Amino acid sequence: MTLEQILAATDPGSTSEPFLPAGLSPAIVKPAPTYPDDLTAREVEVLRLLAQGRTDAQIAEHLVISRRTVNTHLTSIYRKIQVSSRSAATRYAVDRKLL
Repeated sequence: MTLEQILAATDPGSTSEPFLPAGLSPAIVKPAPTYPDDLTAREVEVLRLLAQGRTDAQIAEHLVISRRTVNTHLTSIYRKIQVSSRSAATRYAVDRKLL
């Protein structure tokens, strides 16, 4: 790609298509999924594992993170979905079909 092509691709007034890496078309680039209550993708992953009945240690092993990180995720999840127990978080995941 020449310098002129790069500048044209980043120029907001340019009439050409937006710049995408080689081999990608706009149809392939999909927006990131959105989750309820501002949960992140990782938090939903942790919540799914929790709802499957896994312990913090099992979640940590499955995701290759520390138990402390799992606990941090759970604290954030509980705050965002306004629950205070594993069973309430599980119910939340089931109700919203996150499993």
